[in-house]
Amino acid sequence: MDNTGSISRCVNVDWLEIYAQEDNMKYPMNADYFRECGYFVTEREYGTRVYAEMFTIQDEHGNGWIEVRRNPMSGSSEFTGLSELSCHLRLVNRACYSNTAVRDLAEFMVKHGYIFQRIFRLDVCYDFLRFDSGDNPEKFIRRYIENKYSKVNQCKVRAIGDDGWSSFDWESVSWGAHSSMVSTKMYNKTKELQATGNRKPWIVQAWFESRLVDDPINLPDVWRIEFSIKSSARNWVVIEDNSGKHARKRAIPHTLQLYDGRDRLWQRFQDLAYHYFRFKYVERVEQVNSDGTRDYKRKDLCREKQLFKWDANHEFYKIDNVAREGHVTHDDESLKRHLIRYRDKHADKDVRDACNALLNNLDREKLKLITAHGFADEIEAIRLAIATRTGWDFKRVIEVAEEVHKLIKEGEIWM
Repeated sequence: MDNTGSISRCVNVDWLEIYAQEDNMKYPMNADYFRECGYFVTEREYGTRVYAEMFTIQDEHGNGWIEVRRNPMSGSSEFTGLSELSCHLRLVNRACYSNTAVRDLAEFMVKHGYIFQRIFRLDVCYDFLRFDSGDNPEKFIRRYIENKYSKVNQCKVRAIGDDGWSSFDWESVSWGAHSSMVSTKMYNKTKELQATGNRKPWIVQAWFESRLVDDPINLPDVWRIEFSIKSSARNWVVIEDNSGKHARKRAIPHTLQLYDGRDRLWQRFQDLAYHYFRFKYVERVEQVNSDGTRDYKRKDLCREKQLFKWDANHEFYKIDNVAREGHVTHDDESLKRHLIRYRDKHADKDVRDACNALLNNLDREKLKLITAHGFADEIEAIRLAIATRTGWDFKRVIEVAEEVHKLIKEGEIWM
């Protein structure tokens, strides 16, 4: 929950699922492995169409925390792209609403040596009573269906509501196909919870803690805008700032780091809404035709329908499904040579082991990322690499990873 100015924000992750590889030194990382690590585990008697095993790891309070699906039915297969180490990790819905949900999952992966492959699915949701503009959500949907507004992007639409005697009561509108990289949905979350017997009290608790509602028993109509990001998403690319000026394009990998904390979640919601929840007034040209009608204006010439107040100076990013591979350069090979030279002359065994972990476990593109900008997700890549190879505890991984990263940034490896 985030408060921006006087506007109460309630933004959360509602689904987080990761495709990963198990640590081959700890394989098989099944339910018994986690029991031996001290966790309480609940196993399901059957798996899924893809994985033979499925179990849920509990948190310290005895609640479901992480669902693990592992042991592919097909084993290693070039056709499916899966190996015997392939697995999926999904946060149970209750766990998604923790303030540290994303970070907890990332630390769990580091601790047990999972190798991150990609985010398989991630849903970002924003709950609200009214738009920043003051528009009532239900009336906004009605006016949209009445063709008063037109959506920019995602023309495929589905609407659900009740057919009353004098009018329709619209409860949900969805945009985008099921196969789309990003799908969008706006719906009455209060009605959905009430229809299912309010089986998710942690969502109502999130509303109460964010001051969205005062009474968790007698709930007003809370609406939700939800973006579901599929596994085809690869990068975020900066498109323009809040002034509308186009900024220099650059790609940022689609990793957990981008969603770590409420502030970053609100940033990602702004990015998604700027591209996938934009509307324009449906307007006609001034010129009258011979039959007395007027043609519609082109959408790009119509006025923008303002719904949100974005953060000042916010740089908007657009999600992209194109993997932007770096070119193999002389610098890439030079980095590896200098990293080996630095390892061989360094007295600290831990640093030498860390250098070996980087050389053995990171491909050329990841090494290039480590030295390029010093982004937070770069050091996360170093942490994962070291933890996978060394088996150190999380604290030691952090210490050595930050030391190596600092040396790289300060140019000592480039001597």
